[in-house]
Amino acid sequence: MPKTATATGIVWAVFGHRLALEGNGTRSLADLGPKIATEEMPTVGETVTVEGELTLCEIKVSRLVLADGTVRIIARPEKGHGKGDPDAAARLVRDAGYRVEGPPIRKPRHFEIRGIRDGATFEVHVHDDGGIRKEKRIAA
Repeated sequence: MPKTATATGIVWAVFGHRLALEGNGTRSLADLGPKIATEEMPTVGETVTVEGELTLCEIKVSRLVLADGTVRIIARPEKGHGKGDPDAAARLVRDAGYRVEGPPIRKPRHFEIRGIRDGATFEVHVHDDGGIRKEKRIAA
């Protein structure tokens, strides 16, 4: 379970989609995520409250409260596995001329599929974007 944190302070700097806050005698770095619109970004001098997951160096903001009370919920992508489809990955490997041996093994950004082609065994990496990125021959 990730640690959560809340920080209230005055924005003293803006770095892209990150805010530097100062309040209660501490300074915090708040990451609003790259998808936040420019017009939604607080500006230097505004008082804000941020809530989110605490990492070693910043707060990954999921809720931003502006001085006027406006609350903005910031959607963050879920951690873990991407949108890859194991059946589609196996089909892609078969279409590339392999005989698939066993189920696709899920990795953070791709599937590893064991396939046989021309009598040789390969480990084929199919990334979540639907492309074969690596075909590694496995010694018999």
